[in-house]
Amino acid sequence: MNTQKYLDIRVNPKITSDELFNFYERNNICEVGFGKEMAARILEHPHLIIAAYDVQKLIGLARATFDGLSAHIMEFSVDIQYQGNKLKYNNGSLIEVDNKGVGKLLGEHLLYELEKMEATFITGYIVANCEESFFHSIGFEENEGHLVYYIDKRPYINES
Repeated sequence: MNTQKYLDIRVNPKITSDELFNFYERNNICEVGFGKEMAARILEHPHLIIAAYDVQKLIGLARATFDGLSAHIMEFSVDIQYQGNKLKYNNGSLIEVDNKGVGKLLGEHLLYELEKMEATFITGYIVANCEESFFHSIGFEENEGHLVYYIDKRPYINES
């Protein structure tokens, strides 16, 4: 069965905080550690959001920020039930396998919308030895020679 023909891809859909948090909980996505109210803050700020639904169930989400020239992918999540079996991390915020093509379809729509917005440089952070093949499949290349620096104050990072 071709799952893609049953998917509904939506650009900037009205996602409720309950719907988002249920998706995060169902897929072991780290934003659950913030609680529903804080995790739902992403819905209050301008982003490009591409969502995949199977009937009315949210099964994939890609978000990007855009400043007029450059875009950065902030989230690329696919329901673990649509990725395949024997996942190493079993976490929907990582695209280990894209057996059903949900991630590719989300990625194509995300890149299409960013192209319409005239993004000239698009970045995204991935987990090494896990997501490279997926990101290569939608056209990304490693930005060799660049290092990522960050400050991470998320509460679930420092838990014992």
